[in-house]
Amino acid sequence: MKVSDEEKKQFRDAVGAVKKIKNSSSKDSSKPKPSPHVRENNIDISYKINKTAVYEKKVDGNTKLKFCRAGKNNKEFKKLCQGKIRYEDELYLRGCTITETLKKLKKKMISWQLDGIYCVKVTHGKGLGSKEKFPVIKNKLNEFLREHPMVWGFCSAQQKHGGTGAIYVLFKKQ
Repeated sequence: MKVSDEEKKQFRDAVGAVKKIKNSSSKDSSKPKPSPHVRENNIDISYKINKTAVYEKKVDGNTKLKFCRAGKNNKEFKKLCQGKIRYEDELYLRGCTITETLKKLKKKMISWQLDGIYCVKVTHGKGLGSKEKFPVIKNKLNEFLREHPMVWGFCSAQQKHGGTGAIYVLFKKQ
């Protein structure tokens, strides 16, 4: 589509006088901008997370979590991983200790069960602020939810909902 001279004149009249902005910033604009995509790490390192000396696989802040009792090819689980199942409630656990996390989670799970809630989002963070410099809460949740009989499956959230710093949890239908 070609713009006529009349349309150009109307545009200039509507916009008014334009001044060029001087680049007073000391930043080098020739540097490439970082990619907005978070890099995933798939590191398999064992560590002891609980007091019963059971060794679990350690996950870092950028590792995507996935667990499903019906298998990872289940259609409902695929929808969950794609963010196509709307979560009905959420729980924020960033900055909590393991004791606080488990206490809050157990209390909320009872509430969710009584209310018949099917899908929730749990924000745990990536662990960058922890003393250990790895996600303690994320790892404890990974362990706890895999063992809980009420949980049908869980996976890391979509980027717009927290990415690898949050998970969607799907409960068994009653």
